[in-house]
Amino acid sequence: MNIIDLTHPLEHGQDTFPWDPKLSIVPHGNTRTLKYNITQISMSTHQGTHVDAIYHFLDEGKTIDQMPLNWFFGHTHLLRIPKEAGADITVADFAPYEALLKPGARIIYETGWHREFGKEHFYSAFPSLTQEAGRYLADKGIRFLGMDTPTPSRDWYEMHHDILLPKEIVIVEALANLHNAPDEFIFAGFPLNIKGRDGSPIRAVAFTGGFEGVPA
Repeated sequence: MNIIDLTHPLEHGQDTFPWDPKLSIVPHGNTRTLKYNITQISMSTHQGTHVDAIYHFLDEGKTIDQMPLNWFFGHTHLLRIPKEAGADITVADFAPYEALLKPGARIIYETGWHREFGKEHFYSAFPSLTQEAGRYLADKGIRFLGMDTPTPSRDWYEMHHDILLPKEIVIVEALANLHNAPDEFIFAGFPLNIKGRDGSPIRAVAFTGGFEGVPA
C-alpha cells in the first residue's frame, strides 16, 4: 500500500483568511537552554489543510471531538474539475460523476487550485462552488466533501450554514497534491481531539494499492 501526502506544510507566518488568527511557529527552547528542542505554536483551528466541525457555523452542531472518527476515513472518489481563478463550480461539473454521488459517499474534487497555495491570491481568487451545486451535493446525501480550495464557496456563510453543515457533511478544505492521487483511494485525515471546538488541522493522506478490510 502506498501513501500520498495530501497536506500542505505549516510554516511560520503562513497566510490565511484576513480575519483569522495568524500562524506563529517559534522556538521556545533548545538543547543548550533547556537540554531539548521545543516549539511554541499559535494558530487557527482552520489553518492550512483542515476539517470543519458542524459547530463551526451551527451552535447546536457537533464539536470536533464529538464527530465520529469513521467520518474521516474510508473509500473516497476524486473528481477532476479543473477551474481557473474565480470560476464557478456548477451542477454541470458534477454531472459526469453522478453515479458516484451516492448516500454516504466520500467525495473530493480537484480544481488545480492547490498549486496556488502560498500565493497571495490563494484565499481571495479561488474557484467557487455555486449554491445550486452545493444543494445538489447535499441532496445526494454524501458523507464527506473535500476540496483543494480554502473554503467551498465565495458565499461561504450560506454554503456552510444553510447547505452543507445542517446535513452534517464532513468538510475538508485546502487539500494538497491531488494531482498525485488516483481517482479512488482510501482517505484518512483525523482531527486533533480538541474538546468543544469548531475544527482542526489534519494530516490528510491517501492510501492506494489495497482496500481490503477498509470501511466502505
